[in-house]
Amino acid sequence: MKKVLNILICFTLVITAFSLPVSAGYEDNPEIEDDENDIEGALVRFPILFKLFEKIRIVPTQSLEFIDIKSAWFFEEESEPDFLFASINLKELEYSPLRAIYSIRWTFKEKNYAAGGHIHSDGDFSWFFAGRIFGLFDNWAYKKGLIIDIYDCEIDLENNIITLKIPKEIIGSPNPGDVLTKTNAWTGLRFICEILTYPFGGELVRDTTSYGKDYTIQY
Repeated sequence: MKKVLNILICFTLVITAFSLPVSAGYEDNPEIEDDENDIEGALVRFPILFKLFEKIRIVPTQSLEFIDIKSAWFFEEESEPDFLFASINLKELEYSPLRAIYSIRWTFKEKNYAAGGHIHSDGDFSWFFAGRIFGLFDNWAYKKGLIIDIYDCEIDLENNIITLKIPKEIIGSPNPGDVLTKTNAWTGLRFICEILTYPFGGELVRDTTSYGKDYTIQY
């Protein structure tokens, strides 16, 4: 009888373990995943055109893996319920003398939002932002105060992760149970003087992910 009871208890524990919900929102189970070695752009497609710039150190001579996205995810801290955190994991994060852009985007209540950072000059100058985005009208949105500077960002070179700390009040003030949809991430590398990349659209290289899983606000 005791042996049968032990078997039933073990069986119950196994069933319970498999029935527990698995929630996204951390590195081991990110909302957004991306293939490695899938960067694109002018520097990748036409490298011969940029050999001159390489010699005068206007384009990077190191690997471009610091633009290559592996995954991205959202998370919250119970002790700081007024903030949403977003992390982007790169293949090999390092500073570039050019303007590297790291961004995560989503939709909330049919409005598009983004958070991101511009990092250049070996980290001596960084600019981080969050707020609503309007496609071609992003500059207009920034001037109208819909995209706001944020300055709290952790750059973890050892683990290849950039983490943005986003005030919820500037991204629609989501409440517990609200859902962020159409989550995706985007990176790019530009000349400091963008006209040098004309007519290639500004980015020397870029990496864009497909839509990932939804994220549900917890706090």
